[in-house]
Amino acid sequence: MRKNARQSPFHMHLLNLETGWEYSRNIILGARHYAFTTGRIKLSNSPLKRGTDLAAMVREQHIDGMIALVREKAVERKLLRLPVPCVNISNVMPSTRLPLVTQDDEAVGRLAAEHLLACGCTTFACWGQRNARFSQERIKGFRHTLHGRMPWAKCVVGEGPALLAEEGAPLIARMRAWLGKLPRQLGIFGVLDPFALHLIRAAQEIGRNVPEDIAIIGAGDDEFWVDFENVPLSSVKLPSRQIGFEAAALLHKWMDGRKVAALPGELHLPVTAVSARRSTDVLFVEDEAVARAVAFIREHASENVYVEDVVRASGISRSGLKVRFKQALGRSILSEIQRVRIARVQYFLRTTDMKLTAIAEACDFPSSPRLNVLFRQATGQTPGEYRAMFRHE
Repeated sequence: MRKNARQSPFHMHLLNLETGWEYSRNIILGARHYAFTTGRIKLSNSPLKRGTDLAAMVREQHIDGMIALVREKAVERKLLRLPVPCVNISNVMPSTRLPLVTQDDEAVGRLAAEHLLACGCTTFACWGQRNARFSQERIKGFRHTLHGRMPWAKCVVGEGPALLAEEGAPLIARMRAWLGKLPRQLGIFGVLDPFALHLIRAAQEIGRNVPEDIAIIGAGDDEFWVDFENVPLSSVKLPSRQIGFEAAALLHKWMDGRKVAALPGELHLPVTAVSARRSTDVLFVEDEAVARAVAFIREHASENVYVEDVVRASGISRSGLKVRFKQALGRSILSEIQRVRIARVQYFLRTTDMKLTAIAEACDFPSSPRLNVLFRQATGQTPGEYRAMFRHE
């Protein structure tokens, strides 16, 4: 590691970030944003090819530090032997000796569960990637949320190898057999968007309609993949640009000789957003009173709805609706009102350039400061921070 006695920029190398995936492209863009902001970083990028002499590459290209997708212990050992620091951005291995910057994968699972619960699902399933830490953590967050909200709900887990090892027809065939044993009115979480898309195809091939029979949500919100099938895919948004930015910031401090707390260590960035699309646009509720109540809430999402308004729309007593609503959806009437109203605000933040004052007025909040407080309580982010996740310039 070099002390910063020079004025020339540090050379930061991005290793093995495949540009075919939006997740990797956004990490690169986040690192580039940090580089441009500081003016102290020069970036380069390359895949890791079999037989690459990393030590020679570092020496010949005058590399001062690396950000890398490290999925295998053998690659990690090579990087640890280099004379320059490296930050890992892959949460695949069970543990890593390199500093890790990634997303909060348990939160990914929690958001997916909350979204499917909002669809009225009472039976659930997950499809994960075998022996991958991110998958295990997402499924853990998913199941923990279900257990907290609906202790009686069932959740079946299916797993397969990484996409590079199995995809297309063989994977769809296995998913068909798996889905055929599961009931209808099912909510499924695919821990990656491509898994979820394979599930959509498998469901359709056995005569299950999405979302009428099965609601499916993925993770990654990759703009290429979410519209790949004829049913657009709901997906959990990952903070990939922030990962690139924070990884670059950490590596810069390390290269600059500044003290960095808890190295090696792990930084798990918050995950707070779901992009809802057709694959989960359904409500599985057999209780007609609850269905009327939910329909009223969603129809009046842009208004300041009160619980008494919902009770009147349901046609039953307040005490009766309270009990039946909790049984059907695992949450209170007020919680559903707040969830739908914040989701409406999120839609405007994602898809428009409206100022917060205009959004507050459109969604019938008393003021933008009040909206700011309620939004942060519900999501853990300010409206500005949430909107920044969806900006592409």
